[in-house]
Amino acid sequence: MKNYYKKSIAIIAGLLCTASSISQDFSEGVLVLNEGLFGSETASVSHFDETGTLQNDIFRTQNGGVDLGNTAQGMGFSDDFAYIVLNGTAAVKVIDRVSFELVATITDQMVNPRNIAVFNGKGYVTNWGDGAVADDDYVAVIDLATNTVIETIPVTEGPEEIIQQGGILFIAHQGGFGYGNTVSVIDTATNVVESIPVGDVPSALRIDESNLYVLCSGNPDFSGNETAGSLIKIDLTDFQNREEFAFPELEHPKFLGVDNTDVYYLLNADIYKMALTATALPTTPFIDTASQNLMVPYSFNKIDDQLYIGDAIDFVSDGKVFVYGEDGTFVSEYTVGSLPNGFYNYEEEALNTPNFDTLSISLYPNPASENFRLNTSENIKITMFDISGRLVKEMLYTSQAISVEGLKAGIYLVQLENKGTFSTQKLIVE
Repeated sequence: MKNYYKKSIAIIAGLLCTASSISQDFSEGVLVLNEGLFGSETASVSHFDETGTLQNDIFRTQNGGVDLGNTAQGMGFSDDFAYIVLNGTAAVKVIDRVSFELVATITDQMVNPRNIAVFNGKGYVTNWGDGAVADDDYVAVIDLATNTVIETIPVTEGPEEIIQQGGILFIAHQGGFGYGNTVSVIDTATNVVESIPVGDVPSALRIDESNLYVLCSGNPDFSGNETAGSLIKIDLTDFQNREEFAFPELEHPKFLGVDNTDVYYLLNADIYKMALTATALPTTPFIDTASQNLMVPYSFNKIDDQLYIGDAIDFVSDGKVFVYGEDGTFVSEYTVGSLPNGFYNYEEEALNTPNFDTLSISLYPNPASENFRLNTSENIKITMFDISGRLVKEMLYTSQAISVEGLKAGIYLVQLENKGTFSTQKLIVE
């Protein structure tokens, strides 16, 4: 009861704040996660709308000047919410995906958190633990209905990027302060962990319908054991069939993007493009970025029909974002927050997150005076809270009208649960 109460209070506060502020919608377009300077509250988020118009520091703007936190590391999405992992703050911020207003902050069992993936009502956050200890790394499992950590899954040192496909998690082990060479595979139904050997320093993961792509940057020259990078394509049906593309000696590729036909990566600040059916790495860049004076490539992604590169400049100044069309043409340059380390959009993340269509399940009539129904024939668990966060009704919807008799007129939050996936909607009782 306590956890439901806390979450309902947070959601109510967000709804009230939204009603009293200027309405803005950040649910479309591209979000840029700016890491900020480590040890300071300078993390931020920038937003490109569908016309390419940039707005910086949207979290601060939408939350009354409150800072996002220290060292933003990763972002994920689930239904109405965005989840930002803050490494320096040791927290996950839960944010309304539309208004970008703060809903909740999760700090329990977060020790050096890095990245997040979402599946079936749960969030999975990679944690380094104590960087000086090799065997305390784990994945924290969050119940997204209550925003609480319900368990942890021990994994190999240095878990970094995490993605999922159909309830199977894939985690790249860069190695923390060392150099890793494995990818963990976790079945979310059992939390059983298996390991796939890959190249040195797996730094980026992408998935299409049939394959997992792992970009390994190789050990750097200052490691004392420099190794070249590699690109590994692993068949998702059994994880056994794989193709490995080895880069020439001393080449260290970074970042990764995948669409329906091609793989993209960065090498020496240039963008390379390789067909999914190719049998060898390309030998010339797809986009030569020299004319844009790209200084320190810090992030990259392909979203819809555009390619985005984040530039750390000098690791202190405001960063830059360079945008290219998928035909290779330069589109524009923007100034964002310091250390832009990731590009995200909700639609892309949602493709790998099976859930029931929350847009098609709604309450009616709304407002309601005697009862309400759901426009679905499925059995849906319903939990209702009043404006103070008090639980007022809990039941299973089976196509029968739900009475609001005895409830005072006002605003109520109705949480819908279907097979472990949640959606919260507002109901007005007259």
